[in-house]
Amino acid sequence: MTPVLLAVELGFLFFLARRCERRAGVPVVMAPVYLFLVWVTAYAILTSVLGAYGLYVSEAMLRLYPAFWLQLVTVAVCVLPLVLFAQVRAGMRRIVDVTPLHWFAWFHAIRITALGTAAKTASGEFPLYFELLVGLPDLAFGLSALWVAHLLKHERMGARGFLWWNLLGALIIVPSAPVLIQLGLPGPLQVFTALPDARAVMTYPMSIAPMIGVPLFVLVNLWVAWRLWERQRAPAAAAE
Repeated sequence: MTPVLLAVELGFLFFLARRCERRAGVPVVMAPVYLFLVWVTAYAILTSVLGAYGLYVSEAMLRLYPAFWLQLVTVAVCVLPLVLFAQVRAGMRRIVDVTPLHWFAWFHAIRITALGTAAKTASGEFPLYFELLVGLPDLAFGLSALWVAHLLKHERMGARGFLWWNLLGALIIVPSAPVLIQLGLPGPLQVFTALPDARAVMTYPMSIAPMIGVPLFVLVNLWVAWRLWERQRAPAAAAE
């Protein structure tokens, strides 16, 4: 399901950008945001193709770990445009401002698809240690998204609570998941040697999840938290 999951994630982001363009009360140039999303999509396609060719579990790549930290490439691809281009940041801010917050919670409910790795673990196709330490917490967060969406929709959770919930969603994955993947890969840092090891995580189509699918969830967590934090600081800054 990982290719479908990735398509849903990217489709949701494009949908929010289009909706923002049509509904924003203050004129916002959305073309830079579309270019940013196309850039992320192109990277998603590239990393998926590389995974399909077995690059991430090849002997040549395994010799590069941990010097070549793959998830940092994904973070750089997604974050650098935001750092470098003010118009991209302005558009991303505006998207959060015009989107009902409970929609973002529903987005994270997709993380319930972590049930798939639980099933693979039960059938002996996925590393148990990774499922216990990352997969199950991620599944629990996806389930909590259903409750949080309900609270937000009925105005029983405020922006501050939603900010902290998003930070929790990021902390479930970072930094534990990249480190645990490394500790399960063949090499001098391997700790978890029982089969299946972390090569199961980095084998296509599962490789889509650590390389772009899961990082997108984390980045959306941080994106929303960042904007909510900015909005909370605005009154205080104005008072000063």
